[in-house]
Amino acid sequence: MLDGLPCVSRSTRAIASATSGSTGVVAAWSRYTRFTCASLGVMSEIEISLVWLQLDPTSVVARSHLLVLWSRLGRYDPADVARLIYRDQRLFEWRAFLYPTRHLPFYRLAMRSRSLKYVHLRRRAAWMRQNLPLRRQVLSRLRREGPLATSAFDGRAAVSWHSRGWTNDRNASQMLEFLSARGLVLVAGRAGQERLWDLTERCVPAEALLSAATPAKLIRDATVRSLCALGVATPTQIQNMLPAALRGSVAKAIPSLERAGELIPARVAELKGRWYVHAADAERIPALERSWSGRTTLLSPFDTLIRDRARAEALFGMRYRIEIYVPRAKREHGYFAMPILHEDELIGRIDPRVDRERNTLVVNAVHLEPGPKRDAATGRAVAQALADLARFTGMSHVTLPAGAGLPGLR
Repeated sequence: MLDGLPCVSRSTRAIASATSGSTGVVAAWSRYTRFTCASLGVMSEIEISLVWLQLDPTSVVARSHLLVLWSRLGRYDPADVARLIYRDQRLFEWRAFLYPTRHLPFYRLAMRSRSLKYVHLRRRAAWMRQNLPLRRQVLSRLRREGPLATSAFDGRAAVSWHSRGWTNDRNASQMLEFLSARGLVLVAGRAGQERLWDLTERCVPAEALLSAATPAKLIRDATVRSLCALGVATPTQIQNMLPAALRGSVAKAIPSLERAGELIPARVAELKGRWYVHAADAERIPALERSWSGRTTLLSPFDTLIRDRARAEALFGMRYRIEIYVPRAKREHGYFAMPILHEDELIGRIDPRVDRERNTLVVNAVHLEPGPKRDAATGRAVAQALADLARFTGMSHVTLPAGAGLPGLR
């Protein structure tokens, strides 16, 4: 404690940032070990440690949301995730994220928001008003025939959607996206990579659409969940975990939660600004400093630990950027470089890809961060993480580049 505030050292802040649930930092970090019951593990991890899973089509190794879970759970059955969404309806897909269905009442606050603060929101609202017949047709067909793929709609519109990107003239796709943003339709399944859409009330249990909680209560609970998922965070970082339409309300909830003793101000060693930890986690920081031990894994570029690049750099000293859209000749670390989390440090990056023809996880490059020379034990831990990733992706072999620069990595 310093001036009455919990003092989070560099070691603890790294650990707390990685996973921290309502059960406290120590218990939460134990989720980086393997679950024996993957179905329970997947749901618990999303609800407590992640808040959400970001979806991304890139699959050079595996789909990103599946990799995020692998980093924490080890091997599990990816089919569990699909079952939790489409069969059990315990997760729902919205705006390229997966969320626990039990938290839908909070996200419906964002869906119902009619904020026109930004130009793109005003443009979207105007286009939907100009195309009421298309809106009615989409909803009517889904009501009668859903679930339906985007390709099932002809997309004839009174005013076509114009953009400089791939959405230009894709009227049916845009109408479905905008209806989903307002909470009227959701993704009900997939045919290959194509999404199947249906009315929201058929994609989630009836009780998920009913909530006795006030908006203020929903926002306070979501604010706490956001902090617990981050472990230690600034007000802005807490807000950025939640929908943009509600961040103003979250900002107003933070001082109230601090006065109530749920959010505890903390000093983070070497960093300025106002930081918070959850009250339950603040009590465990001293014990964590004394007794914690970690493990080694690789992180998806979309993992919540590093998704906020500025936060990751402040906490871990690694400047991480995803280079998927960078021309090959200008890439510094690789197309899908995955940070290496070793105990409480980000020690480097590995750029892997799956070669299904050769049944091999190919490591294109290994880039270590500046710092102390790494020993063979570290290299063996990284090698084990790569072997685990190979098994998770169904590969039988791992190939490494010559001169990886890490003793024990072979």
